[in-house]
Amino acid sequence: MAFQILSIASQALAAQEVALEVTGNNMANATTPGYAVESVDLTENAPAAEGNMPSTLVGNGVSVTAVTRATNAFLSASVNNQTSAVAYATALAQGLSEVQNIFEEPQSGGLAEMMNQFSQSWLNLSENPESLSARQSVIQDGQTLASTLNNMAASLTTEEENVNQNIVSQVQQINQYAAQIAQLNQEIANVSSSGQPPNELLDQRDQLLTQLSQLTNIQYSQGPANSLDVYIGAHPLVTGTETYQIVLNQVGVPNSSTGTDTFTAEQPVWADNGAPVQVQSGSLAGNIALLYQQTVSGSTAGPITPGYLTSYGQSLDALTNALVTAVNSYQESGYNLQGASASSTPFFTPSGTTAGSISVNSSLTPDALAAASSANNPGDGSNAATIYNVLTNQQMTIGASTATLSAYYQALVGQVGLDGQNANNLESDGQSTLTSLTNDLQSATGVDLNQQAVNMIQEEQSYEAAAKLISTQQTVVQSLLAAVS
Repeated sequence: MAFQILSIASQALAAQEVALEVTGNNMANATTPGYAVESVDLTENAPAAEGNMPSTLVGNGVSVTAVTRATNAFLSASVNNQTSAVAYATALAQGLSEVQNIFEEPQSGGLAEMMNQFSQSWLNLSENPESLSARQSVIQDGQTLASTLNNMAASLTTEEENVNQNIVSQVQQINQYAAQIAQLNQEIANVSSSGQPPNELLDQRDQLLTQLSQLTNIQYSQGPANSLDVYIGAHPLVTGTETYQIVLNQVGVPNSSTGTDTFTAEQPVWADNGAPVQVQSGSLAGNIALLYQQTVSGSTAGPITPGYLTSYGQSLDALTNALVTAVNSYQESGYNLQGASASSTPFFTPSGTTAGSISVNSSLTPDALAAASSANNPGDGSNAATIYNVLTNQQMTIGASTATLSAYYQALVGQVGLDGQNANNLESDGQSTLTSLTNDLQSATGVDLNQQAVNMIQEEQSYEAAAKLISTQQTVVQSLLAAVS
């Protein structure tokens, strides 16, 4: 009997010591990212027969059967999916925010002001066709306008290159996370086979899944020996301890009007079959959407079309092309100060049909400007007046639109602002949903310090009770020994 009581008490002490350690570990990791609260599974031992009463079964104490971690598969998947959605919107909003600075209007020195200033210089020339200063102003304002377009195109190109670099870095991160998950799958299997709970390793793997979901959309399923298989679309990224690499393939983004490639973007493809990765959300998808769009189903990919940034650049090129075509056509059909035809002296270089390459013809001189419509009256200024009207009022074909130059540019600025606002709204709404889901997951699997404090008090009391049982048993034994001595 005495030994059975001591056994019960010693097992209780051991069990409550483990419980206290787990509670202490929970409290220490209350703010550790990805940590799931652990709990001790206490199980009553099978009853044992009393020594001098074999037909009587009495309690035989308590044992720790497992240390488990809290999980909620549905909420975890929901948080990861929403994390991907928010990361997509954030990447999109950040990229569009940079572009809004390029197209900010009205602003001093902005394109709208330079277009208006260029038009006004032609109007002034029409009123003073023989003025060399008025002619010089037209050339100078044309150069300023061309420089403004050059700078806008260069800023857009820089932003496109930055986004391309983001894609490269994020693909590298995805491959790194995949390798780490595969390694953890192996370590988890090893620990599980030894009979120990791999809770810390499972926490690390779940945290990697969250980090991976910030980059791209993922699905995952449980494999043998607590391993996890991860997929992007229908293609595996990790199966057990094996990973599937993503590499980059350069693709041209075609101009929707001309069909020619205007930008080269980095496209993530699977190394094993070359098929485009089905990236639908996450920051990687947001960066891709800034450069190009493509529908991917399995190994079948649709045509590539311009993304946000590349479409803005193409619109700016279309505006530039319309400007160059209009000004050059009237310049070359008019007459200069000497009454000679200006057919061989275009205002802008003929090849300057893009915003990045537009420039005023270096051979153009003030007296070569075709201000007149008639060879017999070089001072009438009618051709300069026509160019002014064309630049300010004439509807023309610009890309796929028909509009005046200023109306087309205003629509482009408005589209940039609208796209940016939509991305900001998408990010804000998505973040609200993510916060709610994260709070629900934290309630289900996170550490509640108040509850842990209650647990600690109960475990301390149970520990003290077991210690008291040992002390009482020792007193009883000492009394018995004193009585028989």
